[in-house]
Amino acid sequence: MLQIMKRQILVNIREKSNIFWTMLFPLILPTLFHFTLGGTIGENAMEDIRAAFVTDQNADSQEEEAFLKYLESFDQDWFQIIPMSQEEAREALKNDEILGIFYGGEEKKLVIGEDSTYTSILSQTLEIYEKNEHMLAQIAKEHPENLQAAAEAMGEWGAYTETVTFRGDSLDYTQNYFFALIAMTCLYGSFMGMYNTVGVQANTSDLGARLAAGCVKRYKTITASLLSSWLVSFAEVLVLLFYMDAVLGDIHIGEQGGEILLICFAATLYSSSIGMVIGTVGTWSTNLKNGIIVAESLACSFAADLMISGVKETIETYVPVINRINPGALITDAFYSVLIYEDGEKYFRSLSLLTFFGILLLAAAVLSMRRMRYESI
Repeated sequence: MLQIMKRQILVNIREKSNIFWTMLFPLILPTLFHFTLGGTIGENAMEDIRAAFVTDQNADSQEEEAFLKYLESFDQDWFQIIPMSQEEAREALKNDEILGIFYGGEEKKLVIGEDSTYTSILSQTLEIYEKNEHMLAQIAKEHPENLQAAAEAMGEWGAYTETVTFRGDSLDYTQNYFFALIAMTCLYGSFMGMYNTVGVQANTSDLGARLAAGCVKRYKTITASLLSSWLVSFAEVLVLLFYMDAVLGDIHIGEQGGEILLICFAATLYSSSIGMVIGTVGTWSTNLKNGIIVAESLACSFAADLMISGVKETIETYVPVINRINPGALITDAFYSVLIYEDGEKYFRSLSLLTFFGILLLAAAVLSMRRMRYESI
């Protein structure tokens, strides 16, 4: 079986058109994406929020301390409050060293620089404090006996919230194009599965006829066909990931290498399996089967945002079941969950569905090949 596997891998590697479309073409596309989209990739990169706090010397010190303590209660890794004098704060805001200035006093206020998503976060922070302050004042006036309990409840707001972190360093929508490109490359592994399957059938290949006439067990032929296409496809995806990470720098794998390998492992299993299924369909020509694989891969990639951003989101809104069976969407969701948004539930769901459909398609291909009988060779 190992000898058959070796021969199949060599056949795959020596097939120039096959290698071009499954390996070289996926390397050309991210290069084009890099130079055409490279100017916009960092525009929405996440940055820390830095703001100054200026104390009102005429205000109640306890009230000032309570306000500062509230501001500092947020995650200091990304939301930094820096006490400054009024002159220092204005100079820092002018030089874009901070995004805004919180002023204490009886009537608290916020001065911001250029309006952005981050400055709106500062505005919301002050608004929440003022609402809570007004609420406590109302409780103290109408139900003073409940004031302490209300203050304690507000102080325990962290118990009612869940921290959701972003693993990546960018929220840029253009990264969806790169994830969809990885998905397309994984799906192009179907070519390997189809060629190998056609190559071991006696009615479609001379090599298949020799194998069928020989003493090689059918299960060895099928296993060698799957493993050879799977290994070559998996290696090609790894080459693409290395190129996009180490050379272009458009994705950042970091410490998530193990999770990424699992995604690629399941995705190439799926693609090899569906390629084997297409390869077992009748005595259609190789060109026709090629066309089916191209159409299937491009359709799945289009629905996963490769050509137009937002297609997958629209499908998720109106027909979410399509995203659950579309391998392109499952692969991009898995990458997004690992490299951008830490969502273990979506990651394991995508990984499980890819593996399930891959095994299901593989079983269908194996059953189809085992039932093949030839009247003459």
